[in-house]
Amino acid sequence: MAKAESSFSILILFLLQLQFFYKGQAEASTVEWVKTWCVAKTSTSKEALQNNLDYACRNINAMDCTAIQEGGPCSEPNDLLLYASFAMNAYYQAKGRHYWNCDFSNSGLISLTDPSYGSCTYEGGETAVDDSNSGKWCVASPSASDDQIQANIDFACDKVDCSIISSGGVCYEPNTVKNRASVAMNLYYQQTGQADTSCDFNGSGNIIRTDPSYGDCKFKYS
Repeated sequence: MAKAESSFSILILFLLQLQFFYKGQAEASTVEWVKTWCVAKTSTSKEALQNNLDYACRNINAMDCTAIQEGGPCSEPNDLLLYASFAMNAYYQAKGRHYWNCDFSNSGLISLTDPSYGSCTYEGGETAVDDSNSGKWCVASPSASDDQIQANIDFACDKVDCSIISSGGVCYEPNTVKNRASVAMNLYYQQTGQADTSCDFNGSGNIIRTDPSYGDCKFKYS
């Protein structure tokens, strides 16, 4: 009888220790569940964007890409970056939202900002994100107009040094307004302490979890 009571006491002690261990692990953990989306890097070539679009739409339910077809709610503006982003996100969501589902040969970015606009809805779902092992950057939204994007460049470069997107700078190429805007917007976002409002830009900025750097162009991160 005494032996049974002793064994029971040891079991209770073990369970209590296990409870405290997992409680400590949970308190120390920086993992949180947040909604995420997948969008294309603004530095991606047109050929790569088209390949991403074709691959994504070929490997998910064909109906998932009807929104970007002519007359669909996501068919305007007529922009390959926008179409590819929508298809890449549909693939990312359909395949379970693992980080590798948004890689696309290093041309995809995991976004914390909903890229939906107007009547165009990007499906989103929750993903576990480890804050202790993740950076945050700010880039231009795929749906942002060129006028809004140029205004973002003008605003950001009035506040920060944008020499890296000037002619001859390491981030000048590819010379597209959205790519240059992404660099400038991120410089401003980092300088202002990564405040969410610093990447709003009248609804044309996306906060992302994937480093958008490419080649010699390194996106600042603080």
